Amino acid sequence: MGLSKNIAYRLRTLRETSGLSQQQVAERADLSLSLIAKMEQGRKADPRASTILALAEALGVRPGQVIEDLTPPPDGFFPGKGKKGKKKKKKLLAALVGAAAGDSHAASNGLAVAHDAAGPAPAEHVEKEPKKKKKKAK
Repeated sequence: MGLSKNIAYRLRTLRETSGLSQQQVAERADLSLSLIAKMEQGRKADPRASTILALAEALGVRPGQVIEDLTPPPDGFFPGKGKKGKKKKKKLLAALVGAAAGDSHAASNGLAVAHDAAGPAPAEHVEKEPKKKKKKAK
């Protein structure tokens, strides 16, 4: 788990403990609401020191409390990229590969179709003509 997720978990718990909304924290820290939201979602990696200081002051805690002894968030705290999501993505990709190869059975079962060693499928092997340079008018 990345550092940004640990900081996100800490910020959210500190904010909820202080009884403030994201908007209130943003106003008190003189930061944008979108920055606060991104940080709490773990989408803002490597925040500036000035941001950490402003957040600590807005939350009424020491700056060290924001970043010291970070604990990983509990499972399920950040929705989305779980094993089920990865499996669905792989199955969808395999189905698309199978459909592109023209193998409807493989596409319906979510299986990728391997091409023979002679090379890629004809549809994938389309060479582009090099672009011709235009002469400038004098």
